[in-house]
Amino acid sequence: MNKKILLLISALLVITTLFSAIFEPPIKNSYITSSFGEYRGTGNDPHFHLGIDFSTLYREDLEVYSASKGYLEKAWINDPVYGNALFIHHPDSNLSTVYAHLNDFNEKIMNYVDLVKEDFRGSAGRIEIIFPENEFSIDSGEVVAFSGSTGEALAPHLHFEVREQTAAGEVVLDALEFIDYSEERIKILELLEIRNENNNYTVNQNGETIVEFTGDYPKIDVRVREKLGQNSTILPKKISLFIDGKLAYKLDFSKVKFENAYNPSPIYGYGSTSTIYWLKMYSNNNNLIVTENNLSRYINSNFAEYNGTIKLEDFWGNSTSYKIKFVKR
Repeated sequence: MNKKILLLISALLVITTLFSAIFEPPIKNSYITSSFGEYRGTGNDPHFHLGIDFSTLYREDLEVYSASKGYLEKAWINDPVYGNALFIHHPDSNLSTVYAHLNDFNEKIMNYVDLVKEDFRGSAGRIEIIFPENEFSIDSGEVVAFSGSTGEALAPHLHFEVREQTAAGEVVLDALEFIDYSEERIKILELLEIRNENNNYTVNQNGETIVEFTGDYPKIDVRVREKLGQNSTILPKKISLFIDGKLAYKLDFSKVKFENAYNPSPIYGYGSTSTIYWLKMYSNNNNLIVTENNLSRYINSNFAEYNGTIKLEDFWGNSTSYKIKFVKR
């Protein structure tokens, strides 16, 4: 291969790496236990999991580091979902990072927080502190807080988010796309079950799974997961439905409008939990997760059978596919 072409490819790979890994992990010697977009039924309302969770091995008060340089944007105290949380804005990328379920903040931040709490005379209610732009500068890798289990956390861990302010409103992004994180555990993508019109179908791993349907097109829910080693179950990054080789429907868990964060029902079917993901492969809801919706184009009332494929993809480039035979009754 031409040496100039090799140099160009190398340069492009470096640029891609720089732009895709602009943040350092906010906690050391850890691994993720939950991914972006998962279903959550905790708190007052069901919602999408808007970040990724890092294990603290059930320990509290581990050091939490700023993922990059910036300034303190706001702090939440006693939020019913996030608990104690910090929001740091990073002007270089125009993104903000969020650190939640914290026990405490560092001394510099805590001194300010204590002054504000005095004004509330020891109130145990939710407090939001908004800081003037650039008043509290934060260095990259600075210890900003200590991990805990405040808010809706069922066990100690660190919740980490990446957010962006856009002309259309605040958008929450998949933090895995922006941090320097490698996953060494064995990864297994699985389609566990399909249901349609109150019928459940066990997936045939080595052949076709026959699914019957009525109406204009099959409205199926699929139960999926990705296993990371022996100790974590997360949501696959992308789930696609092909009809006769054509992409008919696709879910991509890369970003969510914050205004839609507490309305997961267009995406998730009944029975979903924080570890069981029933995904609707037919929603007409206009949001950022449904990236393709061509079912009505590829299902023709003149035909009774269709060859389908469900394809699962993860963040690390792995994929697996399952064959489906759709039979119209």
